[in-house]
Amino acid sequence: MATLLSKSEASYIASALLAAPDPVRADGRGLLDYRSVAVETSVAALSNGSGRAVLGGTTINTIGVGDAATEAIVAVRLEVEDIDSSSGVGLTCAVTCTPSAYPHHTMPQLDDLSSDLSALLQQALQSSDNIWAPQLVIIPKKKRWHLNLEAVVISDSGNILDTLVIAARAALWDLRIPRTRNLEFQRQTARPATDEDMQVDEPKGDALGSAVKGSRVAKKPAGDFELEDYWDDGLPLKGRDALPICVTLNLLPPIHFLDATFQEERAVPTRIHLTFSFPTADPADAVLHNARSTGPSEIPYKSIAPLIEAAEQYARRLNEALNIKLKSDDRRRFTGA
Repeated sequence: MATLLSKSEASYIASALLAAPDPVRADGRGLLDYRSVAVETSVAALSNGSGRAVLGGTTINTIGVGDAATEAIVAVRLEVEDIDSSSGVGLTCAVTCTPSAYPHHTMPQLDDLSSDLSALLQQALQSSDNIWAPQLVIIPKKKRWHLNLEAVVISDSGNILDTLVIAARAALWDLRIPRTRNLEFQRQTARPATDEDMQVDEPKGDALGSAVKGSRVAKKPAGDFELEDYWDDGLPLKGRDALPICVTLNLLPPIHFLDATFQEERAVPTRIHLTFSFPTADPADAVLHNARSTGPSEIPYKSIAPLIEAAEQYARRLNEALNIKLKSDDRRRFTGA
């Protein structure tokens, strides 16, 4: 559960993080260590894909009390929309912060926080829409699937944005896009009768043949579609290995650290969120989609490049670990291995 910090507590935490040569964190982790990460797919039955991510919650301290966890659930729902110039990227993210996750927040504060997290999650994911955009088209230039990502913050003990992106990645990994079949409508147009037409004897009672005789079919582009799959069947996203991953660097010059707890976030409020994707195993192919800083302090320009380089390495390791876990879950789910 989130708690407030006094100035002396915040100063104590910051001093411990800066301690040389061995920085100290309350849970015993190193500066670049994550808490335990648990990822699960197919957690929401009435969705096209869903995932849960939990950071922490598994360590028991010396007095027998477990560490607080950060938990988020994301469900993906597909809707059909018309394609036009104002359709955007075909993705809408909505985050709901529960009162149990933020007991010290009023309802207006919860609404503001939900709006801020929705914008951050949207920014983190929409930059890689080239992965899913071609696969969402149903009828070219007419209709496509629209992705609605609905996230719920169950608990927040720090590093909520990274947790949301991990849960969203699991949900998009679990997503199944229904296969569709385009329907073409045919229009019959009359043509002048010929002598050949006049010489053909039509059987009595063949009214349909008489009506069609002397006409020709004009084909039109597909105007509608029908589903080939049931609502819970379909094809997974191609290129889902390259879905984006977010890494948050908490900045306390001259150091930075990963996966801050709630107390560490209050003591060190300056951070930068960086979103990467890795289309191939080649380090040169890493893509930085966006970077966003939050907090009261400015980041020196000369520090930005080293921070990006370090964050890329952290994101690559996290990306590889998540892909291994999600592929393992797929094998157990579909083959029982």
